[in-house]
Amino acid sequence: MVRRVLIGTLVLVLAGMALWWFGGRDHDEAEVAVATPAGAPTMPAIPADAFEMTVESVHDGDTLRARVATPNAVVGDLESTRVRLLGIDTPEISPALDCWGSEATAKLAALVPAGSTIWVAPDAEVHDQYGRTLLYVWTPDGRFVNGELVAQGDARVEVYSPNRSQEALLRSLETTAVASGAGRWGACD
Repeated sequence: MVRRVLIGTLVLVLAGMALWWFGGRDHDEAEVAVATPAGAPTMPAIPADAFEMTVESVHDGDTLRARVATPNAVVGDLESTRVRLLGIDTPEISPALDCWGSEATAKLAALVPAGSTIWVAPDAEVHDQYGRTLLYVWTPDGRFVNGELVAQGDARVEVYSPNRSQEALLRSLETTAVASGAGRWGACD
């Protein structure tokens, strides 16, 4: 049953992406989330206030480096920015390699490879105690990267107040991933 729901969701997401791509949509237009089967969580569309960055490198499954095309209120310069994906945590790759650390890092690198464009948006708090910029990330075709990593079992939910705008969605995705044994949930103790 879970497999059929996931396949149905994937088909709907792909259909929505095709409509978005072939519909000649301009990013400044109003955003509409892709419909999903009843009961399945709806991934958020790229918000109207999102801004563009170019990925320089992927550090691990939840951290990357990127540069803005145009400085703004969130990222005020053209320097390399250390971006921490909001609402998620992936297994570590250093100082020790945790179970599923390499796989989570590879998944993020596949979703947002070096040189690719991403759309990002902050939540309530923009920086963490380590100076990283805290952002939600989307691919240009509208895929919500933070949510995809959780849904595929590459990340677990880790939310810190006040950054809670996507918490309900991420927890729902995690519940489904755990129940189906996706990614780390089927491979690690």
